[in-house]
Amino acid sequence: MSSSLGGRGPEWVTAPLNDGVEVFALPQRLTRALANASSAELEELAGRWTTRLKSADGDDMTGDDLLAVLQGVARLATSAVSTGGALYSWSF
Repeated sequence: MSSSLGGRGPEWVTAPLNDGVEVFALPQRLTRALANASSAELEELAGRWTTRLKSADGDDMTGDDLLAVLQGVARLATSAVSTGGALYSWSF
């Protein structure tokens, strides 16, 4: 059962289950924006993301390279757009 998260966010493909697993589709507008983002735009977004994490928690919350994460997601978005598909995420 799909359920919209306020109409602007991801759409659940599988709503959160008791074990915390959920699957959602990213909005097509976001997928296209990621697919079309330049390297400079991804770098700026990663910088803003890092700043937000630091201000919210006082330090780096993650050891991940946030730019590399965004670049990887942007590549997936490019593939999704070029094949007419969608971009999905799951968490647990």
